[in-house]
Amino acid sequence: MLRRALPFALVLALAASMLFGADAEPIEETLNPDDVSLSPPAPFGGFASRLAELNQIRSRGDYPAALSLARAGAAEAEQLRDSAGQAAFLFVLGRTYWSVGDLPASIETLQQTLRLAGTLADPDLLSATYNALGISYTEAREYVAAERHFTDAMRIAEAWGDRARIAYILNGAANNLLAQRDYPGARVLHLRALALREALNDRVGAADSVTNLGTIDLATGDSLAALDAFRRALATYQTINQPRRVANGYRRVAFALRRLGRLDEALTEIHTALDIAEPLNSPAMLAGIHRELARTHEARGELRSALQFQRSYAADREAMLNEQSRQRVIELDARYQVERRENEINRLRLDQEAKAAELTRRSQQNALLAAGLVLVLGLGTIVYLAQRARLRAERAAHIADECARAEAEQAARLKSRLLQIAAHDLKAPLSAVSASALRIEQRPGETVSVMDLARHIRTDAAHMGSLVREFLDSAAIEAGRIQLQRGPINLLAAARDAVDDYRPLAESKHQRISLMPTGDPGCLPQVLADASRLRQILDNLIANALKFTPAEGVVEVGLGASGRFVYAEVRDSGPGLKPEDLARMFQPFQTLSAAPTGEEASHGLGLFITRELVSMHDGLLEIESQPGQGATFRILLPAAKSDSCGER
Repeated sequence: MLRRALPFALVLALAASMLFGADAEPIEETLNPDDVSLSPPAPFGGFASRLAELNQIRSRGDYPAALSLARAGAAEAEQLRDSAGQAAFLFVLGRTYWSVGDLPASIETLQQTLRLAGTLADPDLLSATYNALGISYTEAREYVAAERHFTDAMRIAEAWGDRARIAYILNGAANNLLAQRDYPGARVLHLRALALREALNDRVGAADSVTNLGTIDLATGDSLAALDAFRRALATYQTINQPRRVANGYRRVAFALRRLGRLDEALTEIHTALDIAEPLNSPAMLAGIHRELARTHEARGELRSALQFQRSYAADREAMLNEQSRQRVIELDARYQVERRENEINRLRLDQEAKAAELTRRSQQNALLAAGLVLVLGLGTIVYLAQRARLRAERAAHIADECARAEAEQAARLKSRLLQIAAHDLKAPLSAVSASALRIEQRPGETVSVMDLARHIRTDAAHMGSLVREFLDSAAIEAGRIQLQRGPINLLAAARDAVDDYRPLAESKHQRISLMPTGDPGCLPQVLADASRLRQILDNLIANALKFTPAEGVVEVGLGASGRFVYAEVRDSGPGLKPEDLARMFQPFQTLSAAPTGEEASHGLGLFITRELVSMHDGLLEIESQPGQGATFRILLPAAKSDSCGER
């Protein structure tokens, strides 16, 4: 899926694992992360040494450093107008985004690489980029798109005659089938890739293919064959200076041993993996190892140790996501600086070209004028007058342009101000209309039709009042005029009040809504928040969930604590979110692919306002969703004080 879930409910996760047992866990290693370096295209020109250093850093698993260096290199190459160097850095940047799980950024960056590769007409870069996009689409579970990109990559590689590239493409296409549980088809392609790599004496690539074949053995229940494959691959990895591959090799061996019930051996192997991985300081690697340690201790009945490593796994995942957020901020700032610098360069270039053209034109005019003066004084006088008229016309046109631009800016400010005034002035009459309708409803002796009409008037007035409030909040956020009065707030009480208030609406749509706090509700810390804005956040999320949940559906509001945050999450059983929804869901006045189940109006302001309010509280807003499987919106707010109820 496009966004990985945050590891926050540790005890629930452990309890679920105990309930279903170790044999019921899915095979999660459908992709071998060591076999996706793709043998990137050869370094370009003056950037060769920096690209080689970048690939070494990435192979060690130091993804934050790799992201920073790749961005800086791409920006510098773009400034120097070196399209080949820019494409090489962008390729590594897209693959590194894949490694840290940021699939939207990976796909976007690789698509940019593909456009550059097309202008360069470089078949090596084209086939590598199509292959990398296929792998990213496989991870995003867009299997048809992945297959299309693998087909394009193979067509170019076969025409180019690059057997090593063909082996990598076969590996990616096989993993796409493996992710869809097509084990026979995946095995055929992995065997073809293995044969090519052995023929090319690519020992590391062959070991990667053996690892993938072992993964298929594990998925089809042949744990003994998987163990043999993982050990053979590990023996090869130990001969090269890539500790990341070695650590992952030990982790896979431990996985197979645990499946075979050889728990003492599994524990020894996974601790060896941990010793190798810890100096690398890679949360992505440590997350997998800590997860395997938790499962192995759980299988041994050592639940205290299992819980300890599950918490370490949670911390690794949180560190990965925090680093992604920090890197995204750095990336956005870098993009802004590059764009501004490029615009300034273009402006200066256009000014210089205009000045040069003007000098050339004036030189030609002066030459003609001199010739005309020599030939005939009258013709020179005419040319002089025409020149003055042209300059006056240019000045008049320039003044007109400046006036038009000033008027347009003033009109935009006036429009924004009029919208704020209109929204503000509508609140009072809407309140009066709603109050009048309520009085009509409550007057004895009125006919049923009049009372129904009054109820409809009050409902429409409430809807318009809600829209007016959203317009005012949106305008206040953009103008930076919202001030928070923060203090300790009981999140459980606020959530309970919101659920109780929305229960009649849920019942009218034949839906169920419930509050489900995690652990002991008395131990839930208070949050540092503005009470009215916190209620507005909860109202927006619950109303949004009810809006897209079908009849007989369920909406659950969960509460809990994670680190220094206290969270509330709203889970629905609606149609879920598509990848394109995630790109625009927080932009104002944007509608999503799903339609409201009760024909409710959707203006695209609620989620925009919610995200801004959460950000003003120094909190986080997270989304987990897959098409057809509902959505979970989670807010994490700073705790007002530390928890005194013991370790959670």
